[in-house]
Amino acid sequence: MRIISIDIGMNNFAAITNNIGKEPNLIRGKTLKAENQWYNKITQPLRQQLKQAYDIEQREKLSYNINKLAKQTIEHIFEYFWSVSEWIITYCIENRIDTLLIGQYKMLVRKDYVTIPYGYFYSLLETKCAYHNIKFVRVNERYTSGTSFFDGEPPTKEFYNKERRIYKHLWKCNNGECVNADVNDSYQIMRKVYPQLFDNGVEGYLKDPKVIDIKIGRDKGDVKK
Repeated sequence: MRIISIDIGMNNFAAITNNIGKEPNLIRGKTLKAENQWYNKITQPLRQQLKQAYDIEQREKLSYNINKLAKQTIEHIFEYFWSVSEWIITYCIENRIDTLLIGQYKMLVRKDYVTIPYGYFYSLLETKCAYHNIKFVRVNERYTSGTSFFDGEPPTKEFYNKERRIYKHLWKCNNGECVNADVNDSYQIMRKVYPQLFDNGVEGYLKDPKVIDIKIGRDKGDVKK
């Protein structure tokens, strides 16, 4: 069985680990953050004007512009998701991966931001896995982010202590060594589904990730004056 395990997030959109002796990969989430920041910056004055507008025609124009900008932002996010899914599937094919595990990300809704459609990404990746005959498994992430892979801890309540996650993206092992927290989470997703893989310890499972940047272009959209 050749497996990759994926932890989904925001700053690091995908932390991808494996059981084939290769380094982990971190696909950075800067594009998602940039899209939301752009949307918030460009629509904030429009939303403020909408609150203060009483003229029906003016309100319609403002609402049109806000909705158009939201649509453009979602389209760019979809483009990013497509590119990331292509990168992952290509990696699977090149490394003869037959099983893909992915944590079920808890989607957060933030005021004045476009809600990121993570569900679309899951569906897109699942469809591509089915086409290439790769087993696709969604995994409940409970206790994976507060237990230590390199200390041999199972992802259970008994070992859960999220205080060991420091500086947001660093995980402190029991011996004081720090590893990437998202890499730790990704490995723990794998351990949750296939604990027998680690009966003889975690030797050979690499800690230091390779960072991947996937970028998309953006054209400034027109709005009604």
